[in-house]
Amino acid sequence: MQQLFDLAFARLDRAKEKRVEFGRMWETYISDHPWEIDLTVISETEFEFFAVQRAPAPAALSLVFSEWLATIRAALDNGFYAWVAAVTRQNPPAQAERLQYPICATSSDFKRQRSRLTSVPQEIVDMVEKAQPYQSPLGPESNLFYWVNELARTDRHRTPHIGIGRIATHKVRIKVPEGVTARFDPSVQPFQAIDDRIVLCRFTTSTPLRRSDLYGSDFRGVGIDPEIRAWAGFNMGGRRQSLRDRMVYAEIFTRRDLESMAAHSGCKPPEGFQLIDPASPPLE
Repeated sequence: MQQLFDLAFARLDRAKEKRVEFGRMWETYISDHPWEIDLTVISETEFEFFAVQRAPAPAALSLVFSEWLATIRAALDNGFYAWVAAVTRQNPPAQAERLQYPICATSSDFKRQRSRLTSVPQEIVDMVEKAQPYQSPLGPESNLFYWVNELARTDRHRTPHIGIGRIATHKVRIKVPEGVTARFDPSVQPFQAIDDRIVLCRFTTSTPLRRSDLYGSDFRGVGIDPEIRAWAGFNMGGRRQSLRDRMVYAEIFTRRDLESMAAHSGCKPPEGFQLIDPASPPLE
């Protein structure tokens, strides 16, 4: 069954290629400066600088992300199929058309999935259940496989996901006349997704100013990274992660599970074991 696992790992390698392609496409998009910085005068002493999108992300960006999602999901399914085939020594295994790596947000969801896995050895079902998103201590939405599954399902049955921007680095320098001070509003949270428009900073000056007094403010320290609208709210334990990091970690976790499946099957990854000890390969 080694060839089946070779194909599953090849899928995962393909996902990495799609992630790199996604990054290159994003760099091309932002090289044309699709966001502009503008100023809102709230009063003589209150102002806001904001970023506004003047050109949406290209549709091709959404399609490349779709291909990445589908490839990650398929790698898990291919690995699961290979695992069952290896353990049962049947290729195709019994009820092969019903085999799919389950990704469940609740225990009741997994119980419903068991009806599709009646031909799968119980030891495999038990190990897969330990790795389910609903087992995550911080809840299923902290689990990257949960998101891969949900995003892939939406992409497959409804519409591709929309690429947008996220403020990744935020270093704003406000230029005010000599002798004038500016106090920033700490309630403005710039590290969030940009969907058409986002306030970068709001501030109050010690004396009334004209719009022209603020020309020369420096926004070169504001960095904009890619984001997917449906995934923009993700955080792990209250910590933000970039889209790139989420994609990389999803690939790492997929490889870890594929390595575990291979080890339980007496097979090996084409490039050897990198993330687990094949002598004791947990899947959890």
